[in-house]
Amino acid sequence: MEIHDWDSANIYGAAAADSLRGIEQAIRGVAEAFSNEFYETLARAHPIADVISRLSPEEFDHLKSRQAEYLGMLLAPDLTAESHATQAHRAGTTHALVGVAPTWLIESYALFQHRIHAMLRDLLPLSERRERTQRVVDLRALYDLREQLTSYDAVSRGVASVLASVDRHVLSAANLSDLVREVFASLAELDGDVSGFFGRADAQGDLQFEATFGVADRYYQAMESGVIPKISIAPNVPAGQGPSGRAWRTGHVVVSNAWMLEPDRAPWRSVGGELGFRSSAAIPLSDESGRTVALITLYSGFPGFFSTNRIGKFLGHLHHVLSRAVALRMHAPVIPLLERQTYRGLLEAQRVAVLYQPIVSLKHGELVKVEALARLLDDDDDLIPAERFLPAFGEADLRELFERVLGRACSDLRTLERGGIRTRVSINIPAQALGDTRYRAMLLDTLGAHGLDAQRVTLEVLETSEDTTDVSKHQGFLASLRDLGVEIEQDDLGSAHSSLVRLDQYPFDGVKIDQALVRGATRNPQRALEFILYLSRLAHALSIPATVEGLEHPGMIEAAALLGADRGQGYGIAMPMPASELAAWHKAYRYPVDVRAPRTALGAMAGYLLWDLQLSELARWPNLRDEFAQHTSAVERFVEERSLHGTPLDEHLRRAHEHARNGSHDALYKQTRLAIIDALRVYCLTER
Repeated sequence: MEIHDWDSANIYGAAAADSLRGIEQAIRGVAEAFSNEFYETLARAHPIADVISRLSPEEFDHLKSRQAEYLGMLLAPDLTAESHATQAHRAGTTHALVGVAPTWLIESYALFQHRIHAMLRDLLPLSERRERTQRVVDLRALYDLREQLTSYDAVSRGVASVLASVDRHVLSAANLSDLVREVFASLAELDGDVSGFFGRADAQGDLQFEATFGVADRYYQAMESGVIPKISIAPNVPAGQGPSGRAWRTGHVVVSNAWMLEPDRAPWRSVGGELGFRSSAAIPLSDESGRTVALITLYSGFPGFFSTNRIGKFLGHLHHVLSRAVALRMHAPVIPLLERQTYRGLLEAQRVAVLYQPIVSLKHGELVKVEALARLLDDDDDLIPAERFLPAFGEADLRELFERVLGRACSDLRTLERGGIRTRVSINIPAQALGDTRYRAMLLDTLGAHGLDAQRVTLEVLETSEDTTDVSKHQGFLASLRDLGVEIEQDDLGSAHSSLVRLDQYPFDGVKIDQALVRGATRNPQRALEFILYLSRLAHALSIPATVEGLEHPGMIEAAALLGADRGQGYGIAMPMPASELAAWHKAYRYPVDVRAPRTALGAMAGYLLWDLQLSELARWPNLRDEFAQHTSAVERFVEERSLHGTPLDEHLRRAHEHARNGSHDALYKQTRLAIIDALRVYCLTER
């Protein structure tokens, strides 16, 4: 029946009002007595007792009062169908959210109707009016039940809709920041006054909240300001014994049905009560080994909300799908929420600076291009490096940052050109931008506005740990840019599996070897140099140049040049600088390397590794190998340069040439090879 059908049944309007008028006080008395008796006696032994047990005494008294008022409203003479529907939907939603079963509603309404019928029999003689009044009572109760059960269905559909939305975000989110933000936007659509946190453990093992939604943000602020204690995941502190700590340690969802009544909530009760917290759920997110790596804590304004059947299943699904999604994106560093908000605020306020770091040829030392490096300016005008703020940015933030850096770089290219320096600029582009036509339009519009050719720009595709989902689309996107003359480089080659996969999938114009591999030279110079050697050879096999980042001193510059890398970048060549300082650097810079005569131990080691590799490649040609074994390596030139004749290094080197005639697999040669590398390692340490 639609609303107008119920009107035609005369349960609202003048006829119904005439039937009910004059007995309102009696109806209110029955409603009050029924509510008191039902909740005090029947409900104590009923499954609804679980719902009631989650209420404080004050809330229980309020419930009985509200129930009596509602039953009185149900039989008010002036009630309209529209008003009834609105209030029934509201009541049904509340009942669904706190876990009241529909069967209990049906049972309670049958009992109430029985009481009203008994009252009518005592109050009114058997007559047409009594029959008409009983009909109004029965049909209004039936209508009320129908509308409340419709709300149950609406709540279930809402949960299903949010679940589908979460699943979409899990598949599409570009990074951890976007994943959490988009999932929280979906959870905010749940009925139930839901709010919450997302947190991970920092290097000290302390739980750091990185995102909030709803009123939980005010709760987080109260913790940060010291009004209430911070939530802990440690097992040896009282705070760590709460739901969040238990969920983190056990890996199981922990639900609190009566948040305000539980004793361990005492330190947080003042603020949580003010914000309306009545139940909570702590959802641990774990990696493939089962280790908890993150935590979502949700709060609801309804007691028992997270124990309803539909929400219980919903929490289980969240635990499953978000565990995998977050674990795949765990490379992002832990950044507390206040810090994240600061970075986004600086970006929004356009507090962005651009520095430039030269990239030079390792063959001749001339300037090849400059890399534009984004920095944020804090309130004291101090520079915040990209590695601190980039992980806090979502896709929209990264797009805005790219636009600002691109505009500034194009303007600075023009200024440099007027000063006599014509060069190219490299700009970082996030991997999720591949295939995003907004980036292409932004690039072309900005180049056009500054009158620059596309050949003046190189885009460096940043490393990511996420899988590439649409290779053909990304290939087409990159091909369209390369057709215009834009160079595309793979940044941070060797930092993750995906960089090697992407190198195989896309036609890059160059690669940059991850500086983290180069920094390892301070601990294990041999391994660092071998990374440079073999990754450079890989790039050359693909007919593209290799740039080595992180060249912080002459030894690394010399080693990279000897190992065949094409270009270099790092503090040993130039620090990042404002555009206004590039001309002075360019005029003063002198390339410090002569690959024919290495002056550093790292350069000598690089030369020896290259000589050793060439020796091993001659294994099939003994005659050529014997001849090659007599050739000097970079180490001899290093010995000569340093006047190291007669040292253990010099002696190991002489023996190596003798044993090299037997090939690189000869046991004695292997021993002397290790001795040479160990000796050079000692000299490398003294050079630092």
